[in-house]
Amino acid sequence: MDTMKIGQRSVWWLIGFVSGISALAWLVNNYSPDSLKIHVLFFSIIFCTSFCLLLYLINNVRRCLLISSGFVVFLVLRSLQLRELLYPLLLVATLLSLELMLRKR
Repeated sequence: MDTMKIGQRSVWWLIGFVSGISALAWLVNNYSPDSLKIHVLFFSIIFCTSFCLLLYLINNVRRCLLISSGFVVFLVLRSLQLRELLYPLLLVATLLSLELMLRKR
């Protein structure tokens, strides 16, 4: 099982990322975005894919969850046509305050 590790990082997270990209491409090619169910599936695949990639790159679960959820919230705001400059700034401030609150002392 040691051959499946690159340093301290697991190759399975990279495999999950590639699988998520292919699932996202399949979803976008086969279904039109006309129902809420497709939107929820789209954003959940984006969350899982970005989580797998970030977990492979930075190897910290808490930060990966925060960055992935922030990315998905940003994309949801963009899809709802909320494009004011204040929204991403408030999102970054919220994520930074959560990171500071959850950091181990």
